[in-house]
Amino acid sequence: MASVAYNQSVLIISPRYADDLAAMAVAAGLSPRLERVAAAAAARFAAEPAQVVVVDARGALPAGLAVAQALGGAVEVQRGAMLVLLSRGDAGAAQAVMAAGATSVLVSPFRADAFANALRLADRHAARLAQVAAAPPVLLAAGDPLTGLADADRLMIWTDDGLAAGQPVAVILLGVARLAQISMLHGRDMADRLLVAIARRLGPVADGPAQRGETRLLARLPGAEFALAVAGHGGEAAVEALARAMVQAFQRPFALDERLIHVSGRAGVALPETGTETGAELLREASLALAKARLREPGAVARYSAEAEGALLRRQADLESDLFRAIGAGDIAVLFQPQASLETGRIEGVEALVRWDHPVHGRLSAATLLETAATLELAVELGRHIRARAIAAAAAWQGPLAGLKLSINVTAADLADGEFVATLATDLARAGLSPRRLVLEVTEDAVIDDMEGAAATLALLRRDGVTVALDDFGTGYSSLARLARLPVDVIKLDRSFAQGLVGSDRERLVVTAMIATARGLGLAVVAEGVEDDVQLAAARAAGCDLVQGYCVAPPLDEAGLTAVCGAAAANPV
Repeated sequence: MASVAYNQSVLIISPRYADDLAAMAVAAGLSPRLERVAAAAAARFAAEPAQVVVVDARGALPAGLAVAQALGGAVEVQRGAMLVLLSRGDAGAAQAVMAAGATSVLVSPFRADAFANALRLADRHAARLAQVAAAPPVLLAAGDPLTGLADADRLMIWTDDGLAAGQPVAVILLGVARLAQISMLHGRDMADRLLVAIARRLGPVADGPAQRGETRLLARLPGAEFALAVAGHGGEAAVEALARAMVQAFQRPFALDERLIHVSGRAGVALPETGTETGAELLREASLALAKARLREPGAVARYSAEAEGALLRRQADLESDLFRAIGAGDIAVLFQPQASLETGRIEGVEALVRWDHPVHGRLSAATLLETAATLELAVELGRHIRARAIAAAAAWQGPLAGLKLSINVTAADLADGEFVATLATDLARAGLSPRRLVLEVTEDAVIDDMEGAAATLALLRRDGVTVALDDFGTGYSSLARLARLPVDVIKLDRSFAQGLVGSDRERLVVTAMIATARGLGLAVVAEGVEDDVQLAAARAAGCDLVQGYCVAPPLDEAGLTAVCGAAAANPV
């Protein structure tokens, strides 16, 4: 086989097949470096960075995935490429390893020439990243001095020209979440650099495969929004596929200095409905569609519809005007979902969950309530209101509820609030609730952008007796590595892992390994979202300490909670 003339900087991480891979790499004209110990991969890469990293996960998917997660951010900082090798039976995990930071995947069995070709493509990817870093992604005349992209004025002119020429034109508006919070935590310079990094990542999406005659313009709009205008597109499905590709660009964190910044994106799509729209009207319609997407989960894509958007605007206006009144009047309900001990079968604690029964729109989810509060910049005030009510309720409990631990969710906005610790201490003292009965649940998303600051705040609270739980464990990046850095006492397995406990052998292996790791660190484990007796038995067999979910009880008011706790005392779960 002929030698391949490309980058010589290759690090191969393979506990089992290092020699075989090295031989294939050498035959391809490389001088690879080898690392046989997966746990040492991050330290090895930090000491000896490489433009191309090969992670061999064949026969060891959990370990390989952990290595990919640990190296993903560092490889991106290096503007390198990561090739992950998977067994044929693990081909379904390709999406997971790509989300962890891999840039390509090769599934065995494969020949030496296929491996050499994969290395060549990885090297080309690294070279393209270097080129993109050296020059901003300018698709047409640029007007935004920060990113080098077109600005709003250029976007309008370009869109109007396409419409005037009779071309089918669509506008995709992408909203970036949490930019204001990042600016507050890390400074305006970090937020600006994040916008530049986002522009560079969106550039290849906008510059991707297109049908003949199709042209695109990527623009940055004021604030935390980007727009992609598409003229001569291939129809609604093609435009929505582009929108999904844009939001998927946020699946991996952005590496800035030594930080990994996690942000999410949502997109609104507008295509002409009447044939008389101007560029400004299309952008307005895309903004309305984005408002709808913002009421959904991160990564959501919504399409503009005149009829649907009218109803959405009326609903959003109702929510925003009524939220002020609802907080002041105490109309935001706090319910409690029990957590049962798998050792005793008794209820040992509850999680406080917020619900809003709107007089017109009915019961609204916590996600909708928090989104509305964030829009009105009421997130911190709402958090204080909910905590104070839940703490006051728990302090007054008697009978079967006396002594129950109270778990309260804490957001990134709460942790960034300089008065958070003092306000919490005041609420506890005023209600007479012991800090030892309080559990603060934080997600990885809430701490990821200011790990040191969050760790210091949580350590201060733990010193006073408050318990700290890491919520939705396993859904973020490098969760296992982060456990060693955060002062936590409990992990709450994301509800998807309750399903994994009764899933395939591979799914059970991953979940039980996570539980064993947590127990080895002296942490209690709560299985969340346990719905039936089969999952309950699996959680008990896997070594969980507590379970929460409909197998125990749904979220309850105080009367319902009293009945469930009394029943559990007589008939343990």
